[in-house]
Amino acid sequence: MIRRSICVLLLLQIVVNCGIANGGALKVNLIVEPPAVRKGQHATLRCLYDLGSAPLYSIKFYRGLREFYRYSPSEEPANKIFAFPGINVDKSQSNASQVVIRNVGFGLSGNFSCEVTADAPYFSTATAAVQLQVVEYPEKRPYLWADQDRYEPGDVLRANCSSPPSRPRTELKFTLNNIVIQPTDVQNIFTPEGLYATRISLKLQLQSSHFRNHHMGYGQLSNSISVNGGLVLRCTAQIGNLYQEYSEIELGVPQRDPIPARVTSSGATRLGLHSLRSTNFTPHTSDLVVAATVASLISTFVQHFIHHSSR
Repeated sequence: MIRRSICVLLLLQIVVNCGIANGGALKVNLIVEPPAVRKGQHATLRCLYDLGSAPLYSIKFYRGLREFYRYSPSEEPANKIFAFPGINVDKSQSNASQVVIRNVGFGLSGNFSCEVTADAPYFSTATAAVQLQVVEYPEKRPYLWADQDRYEPGDVLRANCSSPPSRPRTELKFTLNNIVIQPTDVQNIFTPEGLYATRISLKLQLQSSHFRNHHMGYGQLSNSISVNGGLVLRCTAQIGNLYQEYSEIELGVPQRDPIPARVTSSGATRLGLHSLRSTNFTPHTSDLVVAATVASLISTFVQHFIHHSSR
């Protein structure tokens, strides 16, 4: 009798296990669209599940440990909304697999989950969770400034870069001819709107090595490499893998005054005036003054000679 009872219980357990495997085991996945929600926009939490052959008993959505939306097809009404500060559920777009939240704020960043329960005879339950991130991107590219337009080895480069307010905080980075340069100062300012403004500064004494062109780093951005021995200073603003922008300025080398070329003269003279060869050469100022003086004397002598000859 006892053996028979044990066999029956084992058989029932096998049947239940098979039933769960065929229809009661749940597969649940929760995704948020878009992955990062901008403040003031809508967010959709989509709960994807597979009940097999089992019917749905209920699906519940939580913020943290607190339920704010439920869908139960056997109840009337099927969808129910529970008050939660900062969560505005769009009932018309929420159903048995998703919930839409309107006008999200920064306070909703955090953990969300959905709980799916199968109906009789299994009543199995599974849960999936996701992190909702509410962001605000900078309105403009980073602003980059340098104290001079041209530099040479030995000069001190002073620059700063600032990014408009954002959330989360924007990471700023200097690169000089594709080489990362550590900033000398970093400032993060918290604004009344709950955003973060970032500013970095740079003070660097330039070496000859800084003026070499480094072709690794910017890849196919041809205008990011200085080809005349100058400098390309770039500031990149980045928020994880969600946002990236940059600004850059090209800093040339100082323009130097041209060096006068050497003047050569022929050995022949005429009337005491050296013959100047000007092919590809620039005469010195002193030579030009002497030449002009001699020419003036010759002109005076000729006029005097003509005057006496006419008498």
